[in-house]
Amino acid sequence: MASVLVLRIPFWRTFVIYIPDRYQFLHDLISKYRRKVRAEIFSKIESGNDLEALRLATPRGLARWRGEWGESPLVAAINNGRSELACQLLEIAGTESNDGALVAAAMRGDLIVVNALLAVGKNPDDLNIRSDLNKNHTPLMWATNRHHLEIMEALLAAGANVDAVGENTSTAVMYTRAGKPLDLKALEILCRYKPNIYFKDWRGRNIIREALDLERNSSMPEMRLLLERYYSKTIFDAVNS
Repeated sequence: MASVLVLRIPFWRTFVIYIPDRYQFLHDLISKYRRKVRAEIFSKIESGNDLEALRLATPRGLARWRGEWGESPLVAAINNGRSELACQLLEIAGTESNDGALVAAAMRGDLIVVNALLAVGKNPDDLNIRSDLNKNHTPLMWATNRHHLEIMEALLAAGANVDAVGENTSTAVMYTRAGKPLDLKALEILCRYKPNIYFKDWRGRNIIREALDLERNSSMPEMRLLLERYYSKTIFDAVNS
């Protein structure tokens, strides 16, 4: 395993450095340095000083400045729960493709920011290429995983790919496999968009098999019954045969 550090030296050139975990001290040292030399706007965002953050914000600066983890001021505002500030920064400078803004908002369950990003034409499948954490996990996957149901609906209505495949070869439906009440609500939202329920993840399992095992081993037939409402019952007979 390795940590990833995104550097901008000078600030308009980007370097990605992979640091093995045994050199974690080096990662921490460089991150500390990056925190010290980052733009002042990041400390204003973290301290909740929105007025000062907005005073510092310029279209050029918002497009260039990066925090110690490679995040933009917009993403920093989202990560710090500054929904109104994030929307104001979005109005000033817009958003870049695959900058992690929509991923961050979906992870946090920030429907206000999700709607604002989609309203300016953000791709509902936009990724976070500046992070090595769960690379290629779409906003829909994060929203499903964390049971942010309204955000799931907003993303799907905007055209999110219900069958997008993450780095771990899972699709959004597999994040409902526990079959608990909120999982079932999330799965029903996905089923309205007809996901591929035959798709197998890295374990060689699909949501059909998960539903059958929940019924047999845990006396939880709810997932199977839900899937049968949206798909033919014969799919389960085929798996059982």
